[in-house]
Amino acid sequence: MYQAIPLTETLQAATYDQNIRIGALPFFNAVATRQLNPDSYVALLSGLATIYESFHQALEQANYPILGAVWDDELQKQALLRQDLAVFAAGPHREIPASSMRAHVLAEQFRLRMSRDPLSLLGGAYVLATWNMGGATLCAQITQALGLSGTTGIAFLASFDAWGQAHWPQFAARLDAAPLGSAAARRVVQAAQETLDGIEELIDQLHPLNESQTSELVTLLNPLAGNHMIASDIREIQAALRAGERTWRLLPYYELRYGQKGRKYTWSDSNWLVALAGESQARVNEQIQWLSRYLATRGMPQWMMECHLQQLHEDLVLAVPEKRDVYATLAEAARMLAEERRTQISDATLEALDEAFYARVGPQWNLWLPHCGSLLASAVADDRLGIAGALESLQSWMTDTTRFPALWIDTVHTTISHARQQAR
Repeated sequence: MYQAIPLTETLQAATYDQNIRIGALPFFNAVATRQLNPDSYVALLSGLATIYESFHQALEQANYPILGAVWDDELQKQALLRQDLAVFAAGPHREIPASSMRAHVLAEQFRLRMSRDPLSLLGGAYVLATWNMGGATLCAQITQALGLSGTTGIAFLASFDAWGQAHWPQFAARLDAAPLGSAAARRVVQAAQETLDGIEELIDQLHPLNESQTSELVTLLNPLAGNHMIASDIREIQAALRAGERTWRLLPYYELRYGQKGRKYTWSDSNWLVALAGESQARVNEQIQWLSRYLATRGMPQWMMECHLQQLHEDLVLAVPEKRDVYATLAEAARMLAEERRTQISDATLEALDEAFYARVGPQWNLWLPHCGSLLASAVADDRLGIAGALESLQSWMTDTTRFPALWIDTVHTTISHARQQAR
């Protein structure tokens, strides 16, 4: 079933409050009262350049005809942003790690959407095509606040009104013509809101200027993460985000049980692990064992951390090869967890129980929720290692009658029984 209401109208209604909230940020008051720091504007342009370039790359890599039909050359803003940045190139400007990091997080979100749900990028296309922060009024205020002349330094901002007058009807028609069902349309709306959230958080760092070091910015990844150190290199942050996504694709159980809140904890925890990597091996092992045991009591068997550490190590070495020796501590911690688990449940037993699980419940379950036999067997290992509640937390979710049929639930109990029998 296609959308009864045009997609553009749905997007306008769904993003209205966010646009109002963005317009009320202190940055815009600083512009209006001519108190804007030039460093804030340069950081804004730089962050937006990262966002637009990453979005363009995501569209190219997705190679999805519907996306190509909606997004055309008129919407490419990278050249205009580079032109504006060149105006300020001569003067020294402070790096603003907070705005850079938020831009890179949104850029990574585009790449994640490209890999798992490319059609949802239509939401990002809508925002980046239409969001103009105030049009001609803002352009005049920026010019006055920074002492610019004409359209010098504001080519990006000035482009929206002219584009809207000439191209909005055609763009809206192409977007509304996209053949979306209601579920796909909801994901497009979520992507639009996610894009505006990223832009809002980027601008919120610019006045007053957030000059915190990157390693202190965990709340930009996860507002609920508390205060702990994270990676200090943006390449490491990107690698940690990619590793988290790879782990979630390997184990869809994460998504089904923990949702977006869980994804953000994966972001913050992964970046904490990167920061931890530089410590001694004994310290790394101690801290990872503490975290993995804690997560096991929340329904995430230690085998999941074992898998994630392997993914994280691979992505970090690819991103920052000169720190290969530093990241080796994470690979060693993964080996430590594996050896501890193998004292109870071998790799061969994990694999055999996984195969037996899906032989019984059917191959379609394996496509939707793979590795459940391994998850259950590893939870049995955790239970035998003395982690109170580790098995119960996973078992209770896996045997929820509102979520799974009787055959599945019976197979869960059978798998746990066989794992106990085969444990060493």
